[in-house]
Amino acid sequence: MEHDEHDSDDDMPLGLDSDEAASRFRKKRSKVWEEYTPIYINGVVQSAECRYCHTLMSCKGAEGRSNGTSHLWRHHKNCRAKGGVDPSELQDTDFPFVGVNDIDPVNMVLPESLDDINLVNISENSRYRSKVWMDFTPVYVEGRIQGADCVHCHKRFSAEGRSHLNRHTQTCSARVGTSANHQDGWFFASSVQSRVKDELSPALTNGKVQIAEYASRLLKGNSSGHRNHQNQHILALPADNMTPTEPSNLSAHTRKLDQEASYQDLTRMIVMHGYPLSIVEHEEMKRFAKGLNPVFNMASSLDMEEYSTLLFQKEKSDLKEKIALSSQRVSLSASVWFPHGAEPTIKYLCLTAHFIDADWKLQRRIIKFGVFWSSPSNLERMIHYKEACVLEPEIGACNVIWEAIRDWNLDRKLFCLTSVSEIRNDESISKLKDMLIQRNSLPIRGQLYNIACVDDVLNSVVLQGQQMLYLVGDLLERFIQACVSSSLTRQQLLEVVTHAGLKCPHEDSKWWHKIYFRLEVLLHYKKSFPSEELVSVDEMKIVEPICKILRVFYRVIEVISGSVCLTANMYFHEVWKVRTILQEEASTEHTDVASMVREMQEAFNEYWQNSYLWLSVPVVLDPRFKITFIEFRLKRAFGADAAKYVNDVTEITRELFHEYCTSMDQSNIQTSNCQAHDVEIYGFDSDSLEDWDQHLTAQTRSQLLSELDNYLEDGLVPRKDDFDILNWWMSHSSKYPTLSIMAQDVLAMPCSAVHCDAAFSSRGPVIHKQWSTLNIKTIEALVCTRDWIR
Repeated sequence: MEHDEHDSDDDMPLGLDSDEAASRFRKKRSKVWEEYTPIYINGVVQSAECRYCHTLMSCKGAEGRSNGTSHLWRHHKNCRAKGGVDPSELQDTDFPFVGVNDIDPVNMVLPESLDDINLVNISENSRYRSKVWMDFTPVYVEGRIQGADCVHCHKRFSAEGRSHLNRHTQTCSARVGTSANHQDGWFFASSVQSRVKDELSPALTNGKVQIAEYASRLLKGNSSGHRNHQNQHILALPADNMTPTEPSNLSAHTRKLDQEASYQDLTRMIVMHGYPLSIVEHEEMKRFAKGLNPVFNMASSLDMEEYSTLLFQKEKSDLKEKIALSSQRVSLSASVWFPHGAEPTIKYLCLTAHFIDADWKLQRRIIKFGVFWSSPSNLERMIHYKEACVLEPEIGACNVIWEAIRDWNLDRKLFCLTSVSEIRNDESISKLKDMLIQRNSLPIRGQLYNIACVDDVLNSVVLQGQQMLYLVGDLLERFIQACVSSSLTRQQLLEVVTHAGLKCPHEDSKWWHKIYFRLEVLLHYKKSFPSEELVSVDEMKIVEPICKILRVFYRVIEVISGSVCLTANMYFHEVWKVRTILQEEASTEHTDVASMVREMQEAFNEYWQNSYLWLSVPVVLDPRFKITFIEFRLKRAFGADAAKYVNDVTEITRELFHEYCTSMDQSNIQTSNCQAHDVEIYGFDSDSLEDWDQHLTAQTRSQLLSELDNYLEDGLVPRKDDFDILNWWMSHSSKYPTLSIMAQDVLAMPCSAVHCDAAFSSRGPVIHKQWSTLNIKTIEALVCTRDWIR
């Protein structure tokens, strides 16, 4: 059979009467048209409707040229409707079936392929300089503007002419300052949508679902003067995997794409999970995004860096405002971070702020991330890593911390600083302390400044028993080898670990953490299988006391450095557990173990001597314990000399309270001066009432000083498991107004400078490998933002 093609496309304008259309259609010489009804759009045959199954077949191929009639002949030959089959039954064939009512073609633009669509800025096309484009986004198809998207209601219009665009901007209901009233010549999609759905039917051609419209019928249904919308357009959508039960897929493709919101969501995802910024330039990522929405333009890594910086600045501004509006002091903690790699040639300082907000919630936020140390002689890193360009005045603990204090306006709001040993032992930290004391930035002459990080101290205490612990490690190694040598004992070992619920350490965990884990495994194994004699009785006398000690150390660090922020009143009890276990195991029968414990006690006692003051003050502000508990504990710790230490705790608590009273006095004096100034303005003699003001000030100060005594003399609150100390102080702030402000600052003091996972890591906190090659400002933005949006 001969398959003829039409000579040329018709140029008949849309809406020609049937006689004229028929005369023009005689140019179509192929006999196949006896089986099809031509569909005209914009005066050109766009589709052919099968007279039997009413399927629409495309008549246009690439670049708008005719695609011949071969596919029409093939469909006519295989059309099942010729034999009386219902068209609805065709959905069981190889072609997907799409119902007419599932598709909304109003305000859509026909691209040759959605892959060719690209949203660009208006300024990139100098041809479209009309002011109307301020409210529309042009839609490009193969380099030409084919449509216009309203930036307010996201409807799509034809780009031919501007009159209908101007009318829409005047009546767009989503645009501020416009009226939604009907105007002459205005074409509302909602008014004709139901008619359009009845007038349209889908066609499957060339692997795409095309939404076609019967131009003449639509024209009759909307013939009352709406000439600007005679040139209705069609949207071509991918037909892959479309089924009648998934009509929502079409709406997902056709709804307006918000590129800005997508970039922001993508930035949050990258920051939250520590992905490399270059992930947006991976071909797989581009292909994935293109498959979801061909209109979406994937950003570059530089764009992601800019968006992450903007997100950082926004979140930082909100946090700075929150801290500035609070009258409370802020405590700081400083830790050292390392880049991902074998031999670090640079170290970072991470500064975290701890404070209790106006809602009495304990907050912990990273506020600064800078360079602590950088090797100046590493040429390779200078070439590959951008942080080598950091200036010398920006490096070091003092420079980084002082820059953060100025940036966040904390010079008058500091309370204490907790840091790891590497920072505490830095000479510049002592100089910074002296400078802050001269500026009156620290309470009670800086006695709460530069507190030692507890988990850092406990790691150094364990280090005193390193020699003995290594011997125990060898014993454990022999035990494990004996277990894995037999399939039975290996299975028993794995069952013990599973049933005991032991948390297996990571490969980069600290050496003593791994020893402790194996000790727990050994003890549980012996308890479950006592008949197995893999370890001798003498060896068990060494294993048991050492496991008890390391168990306490591990759990204390886990509690203090955990994800749940503790108030400062809890630290004393945790540290006391360490002191107790060392005191108990010092009297063990095994001489080698006793010798190891005494060395560990010496290191711990040095820390206790320097830290009991700041550990005790928060306990005094715990209404369940107060100063009575401190007396009880310090008598056991210092014996006959306990009275001196208890007196020190009492004096420092009163001195701190007096400073808070003084600040309240100054606030009252400023208020009184303002009132006196107002009296002078109105012509009264302020001197006649000056003695009365002094009397009120003295009376107020006396009441403030008695507030602490009243608190200490009141009875203790019963201990309960669900006791919330912050909630207690919030509810008693009216009874103890000054003391509650002081408690709000004291209870926010941090005991640890690192989080739990980093506390047990042999390297400490490690920055993401993907971020370590970025410049320090970008790293700071990523690290801080990740902490803030969690």
